[in-house]
Amino acid sequence: MRHRIPCAAAAMLAAAFAFQVVHAEQDSGPPKAAPEYQASPRSSDGRWMALTVQKLERGFDPPRPLLIWAIGSSFTNGLGNGDFLVERIRQRFPAAREIVYKKIAGNSTSYHFSHGWARHLVIPDQPDVVLLYNFGKTEDLERLIAELRRNTTADIIVGSLHWCIPHKPVWPDPEAANSHQEPQALRALCEKYGVEFVENRREMTEYMIANTLTIEDLLRDSVHESPFAARMTVMNIARHFQRPDRFGYDPAGRERRIEAEAAADLVVSGPWDRAEGGAARSTPHRGSELSVPFTGNRIELIGWRGPGGGTAEVWIDGKPADQIDAFCATYIQPDPKNAPNPPNPPRDRCPHAVSLGKNLVPQRWTLTMTSDQCDYELVGSATGPDGKGNALKPFTSDSGQIVVEPGFWRDAKNNRTGDCFTFEVVRSTVGRVDFKASAKEKFRLRLATGLANQAHVLKLVVQGDGAVTIDALDVFEPPWK
Repeated sequence: MRHRIPCAAAAMLAAAFAFQVVHAEQDSGPPKAAPEYQASPRSSDGRWMALTVQKLERGFDPPRPLLIWAIGSSFTNGLGNGDFLVERIRQRFPAAREIVYKKIAGNSTSYHFSHGWARHLVIPDQPDVVLLYNFGKTEDLERLIAELRRNTTADIIVGSLHWCIPHKPVWPDPEAANSHQEPQALRALCEKYGVEFVENRREMTEYMIANTLTIEDLLRDSVHESPFAARMTVMNIARHFQRPDRFGYDPAGRERRIEAEAAADLVVSGPWDRAEGGAARSTPHRGSELSVPFTGNRIELIGWRGPGGGTAEVWIDGKPADQIDAFCATYIQPDPKNAPNPPNPPRDRCPHAVSLGKNLVPQRWTLTMTSDQCDYELVGSATGPDGKGNALKPFTSDSGQIVVEPGFWRDAKNNRTGDCFTFEVVRSTVGRVDFKASAKEKFRLRLATGLANQAHVLKLVVQGDGAVTIDALDVFEPPWK
């Protein structure tokens, strides 16, 4: 299948980026009659992929896709659209159901700038795997990984890069720091955060030396991989989707299911009985409640919809869920009419990330440049005018809701008067669950994400307009606080 970014994000990316798409799937074959590349998994591969392997082996109940998010630069883009990676994963897990690969990639978008995409696209999507095949400073990658570790349970994969022409002074030492990465520092960082490290550079070096290949033999220009080399890189990544001799963590420490029939600390009031498969079912009695404590930052409900289904209100920690302070900011979209010059990167001169402050109100925000010297004003659809700033200086909106750090602006000096950028602040909780449907169906609904990663109490309150049937609750606890 073709893997796509959902909703409006695809249109956003089309407006924001214009670069040649190079798919790893377009394989030109080995150079200089070298043998085909082989990348069979080793016993240690997959050490930090415990949740991913469990999901590939067991699937999801109810079914949903396994979601892989890739973010970065043209190096990321060069790996293709995910088809070849999915094909390799399926060879090892033939029973795996749908696998979705999403990516966002921009010209020279280092770890630092792709950090914003992690915050605004990846974390709200709560993927199963995050792939980082990119370049930049090790400390920037650490900040990106730390934010992912604090906010998601995703397994993370980081790869060392292929050889580029600027790396010639250190050829053929795969451990040497180069103009794009510091391989030894990356390896240590991945070990610190429990991240799967792909020794792509080392593995490619071994193949190149064994077959008397030069750096140029695996490139299509001075820095980008040839289709064959990109295929090699994807194979090196794919070998880590496998069950190793031992895992580096217990999956139950990050994701766990609370079955309605077996939860020792589940508390109900009002008329509830047992439904099919051990689900808890409430008769249409207004005010019946089901509550359960959980620890984590995200919780999802698995229930049954059908004829005669009703609704239930969601409460968290004694408050209606739609009043909880849990929000996220969406992708920051450059307006297609923004000044097109200079063309590289086209229109990518916005802040790649904003931070959320206090007194948040869900709304659409518009940041408009008011001069050619980086001045701008911020206006909220509900709040109205909320302050003026300059892209080269720290900014906090007058209401305290939006914080813009100058370090996340991309090429701000080339913005022009009238250029504008928009994003939304949306609540990441659900206030009500609907159990009505024309036919019986099992469903999954994310009740809340972005909560403080700590102990909470969830309560569902029946509204008396039909039956409410709850099968289980899935709880997600990121490994870092």
